[in-house]
Amino acid sequence: MIELYGSPTPSAYTVAIMLEEIGFNYSVFPIKNTHEQFELEFLKTTPSNIFPVILDREGIADSKPMVIFEPGAILMYLAEKSKQLLSESHSDRFIVLQWLLFENSKIGPILGNSKHFMYHAPEEVPYAVKRFNNEAKRIFSIIENQLAENDFLAGEYSIADIATYPWVREYERYGITADQSPHLVRWLQQIQERKAVTRGFEALANLT
Repeated sequence: MIELYGSPTPSAYTVAIMLEEIGFNYSVFPIKNTHEQFELEFLKTTPSNIFPVILDREGIADSKPMVIFEPGAILMYLAEKSKQLLSESHSDRFIVLQWLLFENSKIGPILGNSKHFMYHAPEEVPYAVKRFNNEAKRIFSIIENQLAENDFLAGEYSIADIATYPWVREYERYGITADQSPHLVRWLQQIQERKAVTRGFEALANLT
């Protein structure tokens, strides 16, 4: 049994989707305010105290409980444990990891900042809006070009797609149109139709 701690955010959705894809039993524990995290004893083993976090009381090989933070690391851990969605071939594996790290370092941070300054900032900051919007458009063009030649980001469906999907599914909020990104739209529809994706979103839907 895996314990998932978090709230309905793109990062937590990626973990729930992954758990559904690999068929692991899990429970979701909502974190509704920042004070709750400090009441969880096991979180003292994580240096960041941010969510999502998983607690695997079973572990992998040595049966020691494992606490994993950072969504990219969680996806890699679950892929290793389940032997799914991350190729064991070195060449294919690093193609997946490149796109996973691209999401971690570029897609999530840039789109998160773009969305913040467009919709949630307490005051208008035109420079920030322009900068992050331009970067968001560049990122979407990179994804579009990759999907023009591949069914999925790394060729086959993998943890790279799972990590990226929750961030880019609302592409229109960043000024991207379906006409501009037909391959992205096709990819989004393919992933949206996966039952595990639907169940992953439903698992977190009532945590608000």
